[in-house]
Amino acid sequence: MILEVEKFLKKYNIKNKNVIVGFSGGPDSVAMAFLLSKLANKYNLALTLAYFNHNWRPKEAKEEEKFSLEFAKKINAKFYSETAPDDSIKSEENARELRYSFFERVMEKYDSDTVFLAHNKNDNIETALYRFIKGTGIAGLCSIPEVRGNFYRPLLKTSKEDILKFLKENNLDYKIDSSNDDVKYKRNLIRKEILPLFEQINPNYLNNIENLIKNSIANREIVENELSKFKEEIIEENSFNREKYLSQTKALRYEFLNDFIGDNLKCRNFKNIQKIDDFILENKSSQISINRNLFLKIKKNKIFYVEHNNYDK
Repeated sequence: MILEVEKFLKKYNIKNKNVIVGFSGGPDSVAMAFLLSKLANKYNLALTLAYFNHNWRPKEAKEEEKFSLEFAKKINAKFYSETAPDDSIKSEENARELRYSFFERVMEKYDSDTVFLAHNKNDNIETALYRFIKGTGIAGLCSIPEVRGNFYRPLLKTSKEDILKFLKENNLDYKIDSSNDDVKYKRNLIRKEILPLFEQINPNYLNNIENLIKNSIANREIVENELSKFKEEIIEENSFNREKYLSQTKALRYEFLNDFIGDNLKCRNFKNIQKIDDFILENKSSQISINRNLFLKIKKNKIFYVEHNNYDK
């Protein structure tokens, strides 16, 4: 595994940096932090383990934080932690938003532009299936990227089985999050009840789905190339041209909308993108609400965003 992580560092030229390590005390983050500590001197990396308490499991979290602090000392890394506010919404989506906001603050505090996250091969498969079930396109099937902005995932090609084996061979302790067994959370349901059925059908399902992800990434590159050319033609400042948009194939229009709207639309599935495309097709002067803050407005052959409170302007 250390050779894979070192290959990752070379691939993305990660050296002479302050590196933030997303750390939970679980098996994946323990393995990742340990591996990075073994390479830290060679690549001149100053490590900071960053632990975020979601405030869901007070007793367990206290034990995890103590374990994380001790592990940081063991590998000669700095340690930083925060706890979510008591009134935080307890949902997977909100937890993710709070966690990434936390990482942004840690990067600023330690003058870093690099955060390592311990997503593994199994996580990648689960994410692809989760998006497939919810309704996604090629972009969704690409699953978790190795790198997105300041966030790096060196264990994305490593299976959970191999990680656990590595921990055992190196006598490394770790903590288990009890909420990982709660199937009320959709990802846990996939992991605990759906994937075992895949195993029955084909024991090699992890590699097969990983190949699907790789094919999706390759296909996505082709789509991105065409989309880039289309965007140059159609986008004018902060708007796009309705006639030019409608002159393209439905497939390219959908890809463009998915890219243009981005995270402004909470659920970017096929049905909702189709709804917006139909709206553009059927209207020459109107508006449609994208979220509680934004309209997508059509006026004088241009399509652009308008904030709800600025609509009259």
